Amino acid sequence: MDGVVVDNSSQNVINLNADAMQTGFQAGQNRLVDINPQDIDHIEIINGAAAAAIYGSLATNGVVQIFTKKGTVGKPKINFSTSVSVSDVRKRLNFTDFPQRFGIKGSDRLSTTQDRLTIIADLRSAADRAANPGTGPAALAGRPLVEDKYAVKRFDYQDNIFQTAVGTDNHLSVSGGTESTKYYGALSYSRNDGIIRNTHFQKYGAKLRIDQSVTKWAKLSLGLNYINSSSEDKPNGNNFFSPISTMIITDNVWDITQRDEEGNLLPVEPVRLNPLTVIEDFKITQHTNRFIGDMQFSLFPFEGLTLKYVFGLDVYSLRGNTFQPRVPYGPVSAAFFPDGYVAVANSNVFKVNNDITATYQFDLGSKIQSTTTAGVSVWYDRSDFSSAQGRDLAPFVSTLAAATNFFTTPTETVLKSTITGYFLQQSFGFDDFFFVTLAGRIDGSSRFGSGERNQFYPKASASLVLSDLDFWKNSNISNNWDAFKLRFSYGQSGNQTGIGAFTRFTSFATQSLLGRSAIVPSSSLGNAGIKPEQQTEVEFGADLGFLKNRLGLSVTYYHQNITDLLLDRSLSPSSGGASIIENIGKITNKGLELMLTISPIRTKDFKWDASVTFNTFNNTVSNIGGGRAGIALRGGGGTQSAIDGEPLGVFFGRQYARNADGSLLLKPAQTANGTVLLPQVARGDDITGELQFDADGQPSGTPVRTILGDPNPDWTGSLVSQFTYKRIGLRVLFDAVWGFDVWNWNSITSNNVGTSQLSQQELKGEVPRGWVAAIGGFVGPRIQEQHVEDGSFVKLRELALTYNAGKIGNIFDNLTLSFVGRNLISFDSYSGYDPETNSAGQSSKVRGDDFGNVPIPRTFQFGVSASF
Repeated sequence: MDGVVVDNSSQNVINLNADAMQTGFQAGQNRLVDINPQDIDHIEIINGAAAAAIYGSLATNGVVQIFTKKGTVGKPKINFSTSVSVSDVRKRLNFTDFPQRFGIKGSDRLSTTQDRLTIIADLRSAADRAANPGTGPAALAGRPLVEDKYAVKRFDYQDNIFQTAVGTDNHLSVSGGTESTKYYGALSYSRNDGIIRNTHFQKYGAKLRIDQSVTKWAKLSLGLNYINSSSEDKPNGNNFFSPISTMIITDNVWDITQRDEEGNLLPVEPVRLNPLTVIEDFKITQHTNRFIGDMQFSLFPFEGLTLKYVFGLDVYSLRGNTFQPRVPYGPVSAAFFPDGYVAVANSNVFKVNNDITATYQFDLGSKIQSTTTAGVSVWYDRSDFSSAQGRDLAPFVSTLAAATNFFTTPTETVLKSTITGYFLQQSFGFDDFFFVTLAGRIDGSSRFGSGERNQFYPKASASLVLSDLDFWKNSNISNNWDAFKLRFSYGQSGNQTGIGAFTRFTSFATQSLLGRSAIVPSSSLGNAGIKPEQQTEVEFGADLGFLKNRLGLSVTYYHQNITDLLLDRSLSPSSGGASIIENIGKITNKGLELMLTISPIRTKDFKWDASVTFNTFNNTVSNIGGGRAGIALRGGGGTQSAIDGEPLGVFFGRQYARNADGSLLLKPAQTANGTVLLPQVARGDDITGELQFDADGQPSGTPVRTILGDPNPDWTGSLVSQFTYKRIGLRVLFDAVWGFDVWNWNSITSNNVGTSQLSQQELKGEVPRGWVAAIGGFVGPRIQEQHVEDGSFVKLRELALTYNAGKIGNIFDNLTLSFVGRNLISFDSYSGYDPETNSAGQSSKVRGDDFGNVPIPRTFQFGVSASF
């Protein structure tokens, strides 16, 4: 942003204990939330080899360049905008409302505090657990299913969890200047409540940009941007006590609003928290202070030569506090801290980039233009993280001092890394129709060993503008075909930030041993010979324009080979560790990118512009090893894996046993009410994947895993249509992501506790009693195929109606009213809230996870902007 390499990580400083599934993925706020869109002038995307040549290894996946607003020559101009928004959950889950439940008879026993506690105690017994398959994985082991049902009242907990949220966004700026001095200053304030009750995000911002001409041959630019943000949060995703997870994993027969005589919320299922306890009593906050600044000094010693120095600084402190009070009727499981829990974490980030470039432009004769660019960059990154956690809280205190049991050792981590880069680029233009660029760059990262950190990355590109040639201009083809450009690029780059600052080392932790201090090595071993990933990309494309450029078409084909992937490989115990980071395998990415732009109507009063994008994506992993199973990318019962010949992150898990015609192979099972037919897992040799059957035609052997789905889409697309009639504008945006799957953890838990539609079918007798237990892991291994769903969707992403009133009297130079709706409609078959989700946050390895995530809200916004 304005020459500053801006941090856009998602650090987690809250819910440090929330990773109950031990997956290693717990997403925090993405720090791009600190950037105010109102301060942005425009955004440019650089991808492929061009990005790598300019920005080096940090640009392996491309570059998003954000250019903020600047001052212009003239008298001071004031711009003001304000908006009010309303958000709600776009789609609600379809919990069962069937007024019966399997298990202990007597619905009146759910009414009082003591009755609830008695039932919870009853359900802890093996006999009652056998009659209640929703109480734990071991509930039905070796016991017949009981058909008893009793009347209950069902509740929709979504009424208690979600709310209609209100927000506001306000921005005030002033700009102006002279030929020598230009300025832009802005203040902003925004606050948005979350669609989860008792959550919000608030932000203050101040920005200043000054451009000063020092002399005719020197120019100085200074940018300052300060942001202060705070939020009240709840656990979100990838844990069992987020509001979404607690709601889904609790059978909806309990009135969660009931309280005892002291006002405490009553308990619900064994080992589970009342969802309202999380909403009302968990106090989780984050506070951020951030400064983003840049200083740019440009010199023009003589004609054609430009020297530029950019100093960029991104510094912020992030503090998270978590307080979970004692739960009077606490859950059985100690993992939910019925004795209370408190934590504090601080993250301080300091990022500096220094970039020096020299550009010399000159002509070689009358038809050849030459541009030579050389540069040096030094980027330094430091991150300090500290945290402490405690439990068994004293009353009336919500800070860390309340803890009497610090069950984990306080941690402090300091990470430092440096990336240096040197590049030289030479471009030639031949008579403005043929262009060639050659470049080379050396990047070195301190994250890797001294023998591997410095890598050379070459780049070459060429383009030919056929429509600028005389034969084209003088032929009839130019009457309707205005532009035709061919382009080609080749480049290499590396992933210099693909591992942590000190991942190459085996780290050690301290602990007490026999009353003395000791150190123990990490289970993850270091690798001094680790090197960056290497990406080689070839790209071909063409840009075409027709009908006076009212119809445009851009076509690009790309092919990427990424070698020496940075992945963790599991080790045998005898090696002294559980895993090691290694350069393993290769990824091939290839696809086609199409963009069509069209202006069907252009009259004095009415204009219609539209654009369509279509992108295909094919991803294949090779040379990973690990046999059929490859390398597991997610722990805690997840299925995402890297497997040779398959896309990265495919779901590899247990499947249904099927007949030859593809129908489910059902097995007779003896229950209290007779014999029923239930589904079962496919079995055989899991090493080879060969299915096996016994003499009765039933599966035998070990449960066999197979590819169940792919979280990577086959293609993505969008349609943008902009209509303008006099002062009225209408903008419509559709997004499509097609051919990908979602791993629906929420459906697993809702099935197990009896709130799902499948559970309702079992209650109604539409499927045999025990069906849910058979697929859910209660009487055998979980059939994971049940929980993979098609996530393909087409969304009405945005619908915006604007009215530009223009100048009004002597007060407003320009007044605009707008009404915008976002995330309005999703055309999909996904049973969850939204297929566009991932509880693993920004992870590029684990995708398609839906586990307790807060869904993207539907938002309606009314705004007013004016200039003075």
